[in-house]
Amino acid sequence: MEGDDLICNYRKCRKRLTDIAYVTACSHVFCDEDGTREFNKSKVCPACQTNLSLKFEIVRNNLQPSEQYKSMILAGLKPDVINEICSRAIAFWMYQSHQEKTYQEYMGNKARERATQLEQYYEQLVSKTSTELNSLKTQIGACKKELDDTKKKYSEVTDKLMEKNRQHQKLQSMYDSLRRKYISMSAFDPADQDPPNHAFNNAQGAAAAADNRIHRSNIAPVDNHFKSPSGTVGFDFRPQTGTTNYPANRQDNRQGSFNIDLGTPRK
Repeated sequence: MEGDDLICNYRKCRKRLTDIAYVTACSHVFCDEDGTREFNKSKVCPACQTNLSLKFEIVRNNLQPSEQYKSMILAGLKPDVINEICSRAIAFWMYQSHQEKTYQEYMGNKARERATQLEQYYEQLVSKTSTELNSLKTQIGACKKELDDTKKKYSEVTDKLMEKNRQHQKLQSMYDSLRRKYISMSAFDPADQDPPNHAFNNAQGAAAAADNRIHRSNIAPVDNHFKSPSGTVGFDFRPQTGTTNYPANRQDNRQGSFNIDLGTPRK
């Protein structure tokens, strides 16, 4: 025992004894607080439940006796009695040392078992953590690769966008040039006062109306003056004001809103 001090045998105490202690005939020792409380309840050893009903089976001793006490406690006793008393006291001390050693070995075994369990637990935890770490490293590698691909695509899209912007600026410059040209030409033509866009729309509408009229009449436009089959020039088609009578067996399949009546050639 460390410091040659006895340990209280009460299971919830186990403090070192340096002043007053209760000693029992069953070779157990208790501190003053626990001994007073337990032995006032009953004369039973709190450690081994031995009945201690005799007078000197429970003794309250001072563990630091005075010099006068040491001189007088064994005075007048025969040497064999003194030896017997000392041997019993030494046996008590050896028993307490053995009990403490047994207890410490038990606690050491429990601590080793606990340490083994903790070691196994932390080995499993380290293995699991290593597996998760490797998985995370793999995911990080995949994310880096995906990031590089995304950066590459972003660069390509940026280049395409810049090219489109350049084309747009070029077209815008061409449009502005044509617009300025049209405005400058319109300045010399007072009759045409429509803005460029309106003029373009009017021209487009006129062309569409002309195409519609040609489609509905289903005939090709001809010149007013053309050569005769004989090669002479001098007769042309003139619309008649009257109505031309077609043969009865002729059917007009043309679809349109009006007909063109032609007269006889003029000599």
